[in-house]
Amino acid sequence: MSDGLIFCEITTSILMNMDIRSQIFTTTGLLILEWTDERLKWRPEEHNDMKEIIIEIKNLWRPEFAVINGAEKIYDEYNQFRAVVSYAGIVHWEPGGVFATMCSVNITFYPFDRQMCELKFGAWSYHTDKMNLTLPTTEVNLENYKENGEWEIEGSKAQRSEFSYTCCPGQKFSNTIYTIYLRRRHLFYVMNVIMPSIMTSILLLSIFFCTPAQKVQIGVVVLLSFRIFLLNVAGNIPKTSDNIPLLVVYLTCTLAITTMSMVLTVLVLNLYGIADRPVPPWMKKLFLVHLASFLGMFQTASTYKAQLLESSTATTNKSSVASTTTASSSKRTNGRKRNAQNKSHHQWGQNQEELDTLSVSLEDNGNQQQKQQWKNSPKKSFDHKRHPLPFTPLFQLQLLQHLVPTAFSEQAGKEELTEQAYAEVADAINYSREWIRLAEVFDRLFFWLFLAAIVLSTLALFLPLMFDLDAKRI
Repeated sequence: MSDGLIFCEITTSILMNMDIRSQIFTTTGLLILEWTDERLKWRPEEHNDMKEIIIEIKNLWRPEFAVINGAEKIYDEYNQFRAVVSYAGIVHWEPGGVFATMCSVNITFYPFDRQMCELKFGAWSYHTDKMNLTLPTTEVNLENYKENGEWEIEGSKAQRSEFSYTCCPGQKFSNTIYTIYLRRRHLFYVMNVIMPSIMTSILLLSIFFCTPAQKVQIGVVVLLSFRIFLLNVAGNIPKTSDNIPLLVVYLTCTLAITTMSMVLTVLVLNLYGIADRPVPPWMKKLFLVHLASFLGMFQTASTYKAQLLESSTATTNKSSVASTTTASSSKRTNGRKRNAQNKSHHQWGQNQEELDTLSVSLEDNGNQQQKQQWKNSPKKSFDHKRHPLPFTPLFQLQLLQHLVPTAFSEQAGKEELTEQAYAEVADAINYSREWIRLAEVFDRLFFWLFLAAIVLSTLALFLPLMFDLDAKRI
């Protein structure tokens, strides 16, 4: 060689694999080397005008080069690739093969991530005075590159570097570094991983609009389906602990939201079963008036706001009546009893149409044994507050409608007992209705809270795509 100058260029044809777990970048390509050997010059006119020949590389001197960051091996045999020698002593050699190199990956924004991988070639024994690698271009040759279905090459860069060992600072070794910038094609992951997860999350919201009998069933179905979905997705997620992928965080948050919704659904179902006591006034004011109005449930808010106002007025009138004479007080008390009885009849009349409808379903349902048990039970021992009915609110109303007209009307001359029964039934119905309205307010509240959580987590997942955050990292 005349000056030890070696021109080195790489051309990439296929991106075979990007193993995130092992952090190995595998490509197929050619390493184009060209140098001048003074011993191989000749005059064409002296050899029948022959200007170049093709010869086996094992018969020539060849530059030493190694894959410095190779994952499997540093040296390889390239004797099967022949070289082209021109009459000016210029040797052109293109050894090729599969290059497996180490690549440090960052999957924080998976599946919207970008990676930067390097192929580093250099001399292992020759320093720059004997073999000096240099670059004819500043980019990787991609003329023969075939597109990869998972990764897209956004750009490339070629640069030369020199280094020396501590023992011999005067002897420098040259390297050529080829950097390839990759961007993951995310359409597959959006359609097969992210969209099913979003649709499962939306299905979860239907729990808050289901009837009490369907809430737990649908919730369990959604939870199990989401768990099965996670098992299938786990095979596609890179298995590494260096960085936690954003998709894993999203799926974990979605599973936590699903679990929390089931817990809150059970709490709401307990409200549907309360019928032995009224809703406390402070809960009515806070939830059935203010919170209901904030959530857009204006009919519920106006109804209970008027009820609280009426209750406050009645309390004021009661205090005024307490300051009157004993005789007037007794008279007014008797009047209030009659009014309470009339009010009980009035409340019963308001619910009569609903109970008549329920009685039809009672005759046709399969609970004949429970109905007969209540019919044959001692009528005077019926105390709703001491003995809450051990059934769902709907079936409680069915039993009460069947119990009162048949059992108490058969006892002739006991109108006072019948009126008391009507009052207790009307109170039970009103109490149950208040707790059901409270449960509906909580359902509406949890719906908006979980909808906001799902929307925010989804936006956080697509944040790298919207603002191209991973490009700024690279």
